[in-house]
Amino acid sequence: MPDTRTDVLVVGAGPIGLETAAVLADEGHRVQVVDAGSIGDTIARQFPPATRFFTSPERLALRGLPVPSATQEKTTGEEYLAYLRAFAAAHRLQVSTFTEVVAIRGRAGAFRVTVRDNWGRQSEIDTAVIVLATGGTAHPRRLGVPGEDLDGVRRALGDPHRYYGRRVLVIGGRNSAAESALRLYRVGARVSLAHRGEALNPRVKHWIRPEVESLLDEGEITRLMPREVVRIEPGRVILREPGGTATETTESIEVDDVLLQLGYTADRRIFELAGIPLTGARQAPEHDPATMATGVPGIYVVGTASAGTQDKFDVFIENSHQHADRVAAALAGRPAPAPTPPRPLPES
Repeated sequence: MPDTRTDVLVVGAGPIGLETAAVLADEGHRVQVVDAGSIGDTIARQFPPATRFFTSPERLALRGLPVPSATQEKTTGEEYLAYLRAFAAAHRLQVSTFTEVVAIRGRAGAFRVTVRDNWGRQSEIDTAVIVLATGGTAHPRRLGVPGEDLDGVRRALGDPHRYYGRRVLVIGGRNSAAESALRLYRVGARVSLAHRGEALNPRVKHWIRPEVESLLDEGEITRLMPREVVRIEPGRVILREPGGTATETTESIEVDDVLLQLGYTADRRIFELAGIPLTGARQAPEHDPATMATGVPGIYVVGTASAGTQDKFDVFIENSHQHADRVAAALAGRPAPAPTPPRPLPES
């Protein structure tokens, strides 16, 4: 992209980044959005085909624009990506995809941000304000065992079709692992499910958990719980009970593929570039929750990026919508809006 001057640079074109850009544009600010990937990149990369959100369409809606559904069911990743594209177009947002921030210099009112496109070309964006909306699930968690970088180890399911007739070990016990195991079973893979816990996590989607547990009980999916991975070798995985030592008995399972479904960690790089302190076990960016202002004047954080790396998610799309209003109020010098009471029975 050519060198640009704008009032607000939003880094991240996920739902809350786009929503924040729309709110600030409606208030008269010139807004530019950049993303190192596509619009809704986390959804595009991490959701297997036809995956449905846990959250209802009403809670995913941006600025009151309904998320349409031909079936009146929960929204699929593909449907929500189409919705995000339509939202960006309807609000005439200036979005540069596959544009990565590589440097942040300057101060409030006079930031200079260097970005690099997918061809490696760099350009500069001068902006008064920066809003970071980079999400909280940038990098797959690692096992920390030998062999996890072998070619037969994957971290995203993708199209389950490729696994027909193959022996697949799924490692993990939360939503992604349970849903992947079910999808793999249904395309004809021979599936084993290994998890450090005695059972699946209780927060697994309520329409997925009973089916997977039944298949585990029936032996249609091989139950390896509780187990932890000792190492991965070409064609096999060595396991043991959690807490065991290297001298204790291990077991070996023959595999064609290993699928790691351990969750994700947030990307700290953008906060380090901006000089924003990270706090707590989650390494969350330091910020004022009333205004979303970070410790660096002129830089704000919105959406799941504000919570760092979450083991148990309590910040997600459905309870981040008000972040945009908080930033807008702070820029306008208005009092922070009163918090919206949480809806009962959070769904995510």
